Amino acid sequence: MIDLKTLTMQVINGDADGIKICRIAGSTLVTIVIPRELLSEAKGLPEIPKRGIYYLLDDNKGRLKRVYAGQTVQGIQRLDDHNQRKDWWNKAVMFLAPDTEFSMDVVSGLESIAIKYIKEHGAYEVENTNDPKPYISPYNEAFIHALHDDILFRMALLGFGLDAVGDDSPGASSQIFHTLRRGVRGLGRYNAVEGSFDVLPGSKIDLGTLAGTKLHPNAKLESLRRKLVDSGELAPTGEGLHELGCTLHFDSPSAAAVFVLGGSCNGWTEWVDESGRTLSFVYRDSRTD
Repeated sequence: MIDLKTLTMQVINGDADGIKICRIAGSTLVTIVIPRELLSEAKGLPEIPKRGIYYLLDDNKGRLKRVYAGQTVQGIQRLDDHNQRKDWWNKAVMFLAPDTEFSMDVVSGLESIAIKYIKEHGAYEVENTNDPKPYISPYNEAFIHALHDDILFRMALLGFGLDAVGDDSPGASSQIFHTLRRGVRGLGRYNAVEGSFDVLPGSKIDLGTLAGTKLHPNAKLESLRRKLVDSGELAPTGEGLHELGCTLHFDSPSAAAVFVLGGSCNGWTEWVDESGRTLSFVYRDSRTD
């Protein structure tokens, strides 16, 4: 016997790169792919359900650089806030169903599983800083996991595999750097194209040392530290340090180093590879030579 699934795809205005509405026979779950520049048009689509989850993607022809997962009870209208506040995404994929199919417990449980999955899979950056842990009724648990499996299947069919490798552009280095000072081992990657630096999950963070100096504390980084502690993304290790549970994006290696170590740091010399070579040597000195 052949196990078949029938996917129906409607392409709005016949544009292969435009808005798509996808359905699988026998399921009330509707999938909508929305390029950011077509958000206003998508909000005018009739008879679109309101409840479900969605992914914001920084997508380059199926190569994912950043991903964010969230829930909505407003349908496509929920993307308005992200359109104003987040400048990095270029595509949204929404999974929506009628209110009678999705209770709020189901929506919250599905979002929690989706966030946990993207944090544990793929080489892309995860923009979620929270880690929701809602109560999931044992009567709904199997249903929610089946929904998530269906969503992963649909994402793969659409070319957005969430367990795939990330962007392999020349600037997105896979080389890992770490810090050494005071035995604090932060982990990170440098992006040569952007000049940015990502601090990775598992990094040890010294919250006992103020970011910046006493006369000139770095209020922005201190606020970020407190926010992550409150959300549980910075958890105490029992060794006087905290461990980071998510990827953090910084505009420069120095900002990343100050976040990890505190004090006033030059990230070009604080971040070293496994051979002890500084970030400056790898990306500046050696290439100049």
